[in-house]
Amino acid sequence: MNNIKISSKGIEKALRKFDYLQAIAEYIWNGFDAEATVVDITLHKNILDGVEQIVIADNGYGIKLQEVEAKFTPFYESEKSVDPDKRVRTTSAMHGKNGIGRLTFHHFASEAIWQTTYEDGLLLKNTYDIHIHARSLDKYQVTKPTLTDRDRGTLVTFNHVIKEFVLEDCLAFLSREFGWFLELHADKPYVIRIDGEPLDYASLIAEKESFMSVHPVSQTKFNITYIRWADRINHEYSKLYFIDSKQVEKHKQPTTFNNKGDAFYHSVYIQSRLFDQFDFSNEDVSGQQAFTFGSSRKSDAFQFLLEELGSFITDKRQPYLRKLSDAVIKDFAESKAFPTFAGDPEATAHKDELEAAIRELCHAEPRVFARLNPEQKKVLAHLIHLVGSGDRQRLLEAL
Repeated sequence: MNNIKISSKGIEKALRKFDYLQAIAEYIWNGFDAEATVVDITLHKNILDGVEQIVIADNGYGIKLQEVEAKFTPFYESEKSVDPDKRVRTTSAMHGKNGIGRLTFHHFASEAIWQTTYEDGLLLKNTYDIHIHARSLDKYQVTKPTLTDRDRGTLVTFNHVIKEFVLEDCLAFLSREFGWFLELHADKPYVIRIDGEPLDYASLIAEKESFMSVHPVSQTKFNITYIRWADRINHEYSKLYFIDSKQVEKHKQPTTFNNKGDAFYHSVYIQSRLFDQFDFSNEDVSGQQAFTFGSSRKSDAFQFLLEELGSFITDKRQPYLRKLSDAVIKDFAESKAFPTFAGDPEATAHKDELEAAIRELCHAEPRVFARLNPEQKKVLAHLIHLVGSGDRQRLLEAL
């Protein structure tokens, strides 16, 4: 019996940050971290049609016996390490954190058993089991390895499921968690299956468009795929993904329209030979432009790409700003936030002017109108009404 080297405080942090759906997602991420292309989730039900056992299997490279301690003995106890909302990564590889994610089964099951098979040399493969019980998360037990002819990979069995498992909720969550990732690897045989059926996240895609953009001077080609999501994607937000000619993701970064408060959720995937030898970390190439042309952020081709993407996303976003402003006007009216206007032409003109001002402010900064209570809506509407058109820019800056 071995002890997991993490304090109770560290475990409590981990368990506090994950619900049972996020915990299940962590085990899927563990498979992709191990270079799996297929992850199978199997639900075993009892006679009452309730899920009593969950099995998650992947075809990754497994866990070598000599790496067990590192994998199951987490050394990272900082808030940033255990909080899925605060993980900062420049690519989508290595999403999970060793150790921490593997303890989250406590949220939905009483016991977890890992059966892992890995390659040991050129021809040999070993398999062994790892056991952890929810009542003693600081301990794990490892069986002796044996030679096997099984395919490599890891199968995790969660026994005595203690959480009511709603399949529809799980499918919706996994779509928001992995839809962007599966699209990133759309040209590869990546798949998540639930009871043999591939995860269908098509309903999450509200709009999809692919096109090519060419830098006129260098003739650098960019194959671009834009997706607008019908719902917020978990933790990933709206990002640009840069992919080289071998379809390897080299970098990702938030779009300039990320988290604007207007429910415009999107992902943009850009594939180009430009990223084969590209230094994404280099922000200042002063004096080296000729030498690094086409291989840094300051290159003309890359700056052209960013400008093209900015214009494209701006055009795609405009309809949502119009819809948002319409919704804000309707919400303010239903909340009785507007001043009382008489029915004469002058009052009607004032009302129209107020609505136009709200639309203008909403387009400029949607977050001003997010999560307002009824009293705040009333104060804001009256304040905008009192401020003249010449002072609205200063009002926006103040807000």
